[in-house]
Amino acid sequence: METLQVAIKNRGGHTLRGIVTVPAGEGVHPCVVMLHGFGGSVSGRRYFGTNLARALAREGIACVRFDFYGCGESDGEFSDMLFDGLLDDAADIFAWASAQPWADADRMFLAGHSLGGYVAASAAPDIRPRGLVLLSPGAAMWRDAERNACLLEQHTGRDYADMEGLVFKMAFNHSMGAHPDPYIEAEGYDGPVLIVRADDDELVSSEDCERYRSVYGDVEYVQAPAGGHDFANIDARAMVFDAMADFVKGNCRA
Repeated sequence: METLQVAIKNRGGHTLRGIVTVPAGEGVHPCVVMLHGFGGSVSGRRYFGTNLARALAREGIACVRFDFYGCGESDGEFSDMLFDGLLDDAADIFAWASAQPWADADRMFLAGHSLGGYVAASAAPDIRPRGLVLLSPGAAMWRDAERNACLLEQHTGRDYADMEGLVFKMAFNHSMGAHPDPYIEAEGYDGPVLIVRADDDELVSSEDCERYRSVYGDVEYVQAPAGGHDFANIDARAMVFDAMADFVKGNCRA
């Protein structure tokens, strides 16, 4: 396999920096565009994103991972991040990846973990990938986003929270809260969907995943026996990686 460091300009003129992992061999490959979670980066917690990309490449599947604007090595500060910007970045990254010489434009998949899963589900009706993968999708962040932002602003007089040393502006919550219910926003995508959640995930409930499941017609739902929100054990990660590879390959044949 080959690992490429890449950079693109998003529609706002800002540089997004990312990593592409391409399988060995000539020609084009099915491709997964993977969106990271809140406060995350292309590598993921304990290198989840890195190891996922390598596992997919071993199965003949390319993987594209970018830091969103305001995150990781991309331009901007975390305080600049808005939910609408994440949606725009997802579309810009997907369009760029679809045009690359190593990617099969007819076999492009969109995936996301946590907040990235919420973004992927909301973006999919417009992006229209071949398939959609939601890993512990964090749509619950939408609930009370506006209310919580207003309460913090009223009680502290500040428009930001200290998130473990990062300035998290309440403008993000206001941007998210202006969107419709995430499950309504996800409607309109009619391709195949894979949803994966660990049984002991304390951030994303089974009910959240079931609500997404009810939106779609063609859904595969995989539950890892443990690992928490980040699939943080060896067996859970192996299950996620195998499920994603099988989902992509199965829907490339369809």
